[in-house]
Amino acid sequence: RPRVCVVLPADGVHVRSVKLGTCSRARVVAGLLRVAAGVLPACQSGAPGGSGPPSASAEGPSSPGGASSPAPALTPFSVDLATLPPRESLPPGTLRILVLGDSSASFLGLALRYRQDEARAFVAARGVGECSLFAVGSRPLPELPPIQTSCSSSWVADVTTLQPDVTLLVLGGAFFGEATCDAAWLRAYGDRLRELAAAMGPASGRLVLAEVPYPVGDWRHGRVLGQVDCLNGLFRELTQTGPFARVDLQHHVCPTPECVRESQGAPLRPDGLHFDGVGAEETARWLLGELGRLGRAGRGG
Repeated sequence: RPRVCVVLPADGVHVRSVKLGTCSRARVVAGLLRVAAGVLPACQSGAPGGSGPPSASAEGPSSPGGASSPAPALTPFSVDLATLPPRESLPPGTLRILVLGDSSASFLGLALRYRQDEARAFVAARGVGECSLFAVGSRPLPELPPIQTSCSSSWVADVTTLQPDVTLLVLGGAFFGEATCDAAWLRAYGDRLRELAAAMGPASGRLVLAEVPYPVGDWRHGRVLGQVDCLNGLFRELTQTGPFARVDLQHHVCPTPECVRESQGAPLRPDGLHFDGVGAEETARWLLGELGRLGRAGRGG
């Protein structure tokens, strides 16, 4: 019988199995985080129709004197990846980081979650796969078709709910459109980012744009490198004229056009685009350091 890995998508309900090796570590662990956080129902065991042992109460077991035991410390694996615990439930000084964007945000957010304890941080990620920054139904240019899926539809609600200290925007797929270097498209993209920043307001904390690293492997084709340069040029302009800070992920990962391909003996981006696995750990540490510097400066300590 072939071995399988179980992928638990964001809704936490539908489960599908695929052959081992075809699902990424990020997708598997994101599902396991949902189980550990109690998002999915507990598995039943024992005879048909029976159930496993009852779960502990939310307040924890009572001590002999009747008082509740202290709540267990929160860990990277005890909280759903899309959730940030309240400030009062974390050690003083913990930097609460929310990562928003496309699928690159989901993978990078998970890599940051793995290393968060080293940086006195707690990270949540709410990326959306195969999406556009623009609103659903809009047309960035008259000749383009209407947008079908938006990364940013819930950003205002996300920051209002979670109240992060830092919101990191990771938009790694925007440069795949043929219009990316069109001046009118870039103006529309910048206007959309400014509009979203204004709508999120102070609830987003320090708002940070990640410059996009060049893709490698099969993702590198046609005019992609030039499109990345156009998008990063817009991000640099926005940090000079708008409410954004930025982190230069591009030059950290790609000091030359060939880019760093491996770290700690493992691929940095196994599929050429998404940060994943052991190879992503060094980049996660570096990025947490940058976000810590920006976030703590933004809140005055």
